[in-house]
Amino acid sequence: MTISGAVTFDNVPHNTAPGTGSGVVGTALNYGGITQLPARGVVVQAVNGSGTVLDTDITDASGNYAVTVNSSTNVRIRVRSQMQQTSGASWDIQVVDNTNGNAIYLLSGSLSDSGTANSTRNLNAGSGWGGSSYTGTRAAAPFNILDAIYEAVTDIAAVDPSVNFPNLQVFWSVNNVPTDGDVTQGEIGTSSYTVTAGVPTIRILGDENNDTDEYDDHVVVHEFGHYFEDQLSRSDSPGGSHSLSNRLDSRLAFGEGWGNAFAGMILDDPVYRDVGGNQQASGFAFSVETDLTGGSRDPGWFNEASIQQILYDIYDSNDDGADTLSAGLGPIYTAFRDTDYINNEDFTTIFAFVDFLLSRTSVSSTAVNSLLAAEDINGSGPQGAGETNSGAVPESLPVYKTATVGGAAATVCSTADNGETNKHGVRTFISVVIPTAGSRTMVATKTSGAAPVTDPDFRIWENGLLFSTPDRIADSSDPDMETWTGNLNPGTYAVEIYDFNNFEDSPNAAADSCFSFTVN
Repeated sequence: MTISGAVTFDNVPHNTAPGTGSGVVGTALNYGGITQLPARGVVVQAVNGSGTVLDTDITDASGNYAVTVNSSTNVRIRVRSQMQQTSGASWDIQVVDNTNGNAIYLLSGSLSDSGTANSTRNLNAGSGWGGSSYTGTRAAAPFNILDAIYEAVTDIAAVDPSVNFPNLQVFWSVNNVPTDGDVTQGEIGTSSYTVTAGVPTIRILGDENNDTDEYDDHVVVHEFGHYFEDQLSRSDSPGGSHSLSNRLDSRLAFGEGWGNAFAGMILDDPVYRDVGGNQQASGFAFSVETDLTGGSRDPGWFNEASIQQILYDIYDSNDDGADTLSAGLGPIYTAFRDTDYINNEDFTTIFAFVDFLLSRTSVSSTAVNSLLAAEDINGSGPQGAGETNSGAVPESLPVYKTATVGGAAATVCSTADNGETNKHGVRTFISVVIPTAGSRTMVATKTSGAAPVTDPDFRIWENGLLFSTPDRIADSSDPDMETWTGNLNPGTYAVEIYDFNNFEDSPNAAADSCFSFTVN
């Protein structure tokens, strides 16, 4: 007998009241506007009374499934919070409960006789909303998360029909709170992307009346954008806290700007929404297409709002301001996936990305440079040569300092004027060319700065790889000097150097420090 039907889930939309950011809308969930959407690409199983799987299918783009079982057999239709495709473009993505042993979520129908004729069984995952609070199982949440990711994987597959997405797990639980701690207890800190026990993992908040993100599709796709960078391209972002107004480490600015812009691209909606608070009735919203210049924001290569607007304007077909491009996702994907970009000797910043976008695709350099100039970004090449926007840190220019073997010392500085750890000015980039293989010594020596002592540290990167062994990380607590000696192959290395006093976990006060850096 064939049992067929449709799988749907309750989708809770955002409201249409004026928002708090840039005059956009949608900073609360509208439970009065719930609709049922098809659960696309999810795994459906027919199981008997003891749980043995009798047949399996994957729902189509309309949420339809069909399974075949013996007649006159007790059968239950069970839907897994798993999205899977094994031919052409491939993926296996699961939403699991990190507070319940990473158990997968199941939407189960009743156990009933298959009879002697084909039959229809439809299943809907309800929101669990009871009018003023959640009173039932929030069964729809995992499927709404999967549906946002479905948009991402299918849009990418339309550009690259043979793409193979590494397995991905999503941690979601009603217990997931914005508190750092034990992830198995729901203390995930914030919605984020990481690698957990070797498995790419997105963590999504779910704490009612506090912060829930399962219906914030832009948040989900933003985190998928980080997964895409990490698993299919490259990201050098140091991570950590950030905002649209911050001056950030340029690698962090690029990664977060990309995540915001990518969400707008995939959802064909430039308005990024994130709700929270009592009854999920507050939050914030902003447009990745709107020029957010003004207030405390300083546009530039260190600002995620600048990055998101540039990337989204390259993609979208709505010309506004300096935007005359309508390139779509294809060229952007091509640049991210380029092998030379992934193995690039320089860090992943807006400079490196634009350099590969223009050299590997037919996107107009004139049009892209207009977008950059509108955000006060004027450096060229993968290292941003000639950049004049210092972001209030004159010592940050040029973007890359250079050091040569046996050459003059490079002067580098570290400041926490824009904030600690991952903010603009804390770390300085140095490009080091090693002409021949052999033992090299790198030395950072204080020339000015904190009293009584500075704590210079540096890390040596090779084609985007930071070897997490001590031989490539110089982070002793020696005062005012850091020395590293080791063997290096011929090539160009990227070094990031900083004063550890400017890190949040340093026991000392932040400082403005400068060092001489030599390679011998």
